[in-house]
Amino acid sequence: GYMPETIPAGAAHANFLPPPNTGLGFIDALTDADILANADPTDADGDGISGRANYVTAPWYFNPQPYHIMVNGKYIGRFGRKGAAVDLTNQTVNAYNQDMGITSEFAMQEPYINGVLSPYGDAAPDPEVASSELLNVVFYLRTLKAPVQRNKTDQDVINGKQIFLSTGCGKCHTESFTTGDCDIAALANKTIYPYSDFLLHDMGPGLDDGYTEGNALTSEWKTPPLWGLGLSKNSQGGSYFLLHDGRAHSIEEAITMHGGEATAVISTYNALSADAKAKLLKFLESL
Repeated sequence: GYMPETIPAGAAHANFLPPPNTGLGFIDALTDADILANADPTDADGDGISGRANYVTAPWYFNPQPYHIMVNGKYIGRFGRKGAAVDLTNQTVNAYNQDMGITSEFAMQEPYINGVLSPYGDAAPDPEVASSELLNVVFYLRTLKAPVQRNKTDQDVINGKQIFLSTGCGKCHTESFTTGDCDIAALANKTIYPYSDFLLHDMGPGLDDGYTEGNALTSEWKTPPLWGLGLSKNSQGGSYFLLHDGRAHSIEEAITMHGGEATAVISTYNALSADAKAKLLKFLESL
């Protein structure tokens, strides 16, 4: 019986695909130290790649664990396209509030649009979702299984992985991590293969859509995990819609649209033989 929020003409906006929701509990259980081990904000090794953490102000309800490291009052964000959410509770609260306009005890304020609340909010009593329901969603997200690689023994897939690494793709798409201690035993001290470093990288003007979160530049994006990549079209109508806004309609398109820090790596990829490219793509499709 309540009218929904309305978005006024001219409101600032950016296009985003819904993020994959599998394996998030493992990402939540990574230690900040392990994420920072791959950071190189000043490009000290001179390889042109300078991943950095997005330090964000944690919400009042954030419960830091021993593996979280506070720096100048802020914590590493690890969820969202630019890493603006410090944990899955933060990400879920934001999704309810910012994506759907649903308030909770964790975020009682209706979303602002262009800095203005009224008359764009709704008249429904707040909070609009119970804390117990929201936390049940968080638990559900934490316990969704991580994608499992397929065809691992196929020789083309094996060779494709080596090509993936030799071209430099693995400098950002880090193959594996081991989770830390966790209150859910199934997530604790497990080796995972997300193919992401969970850091921000400048992807150049081609992927700069003017949107930012935390201290991320508009051209910076958190490295998306590649696990489940080959399965993604199964939930996208049989076609690929890749990168943050779905503009790439094949894995190869997504690769070649990389810019900025990835420029040298993409040049190496472009110089590969057709056979080598096919094997690399076959490896990516197996993830």
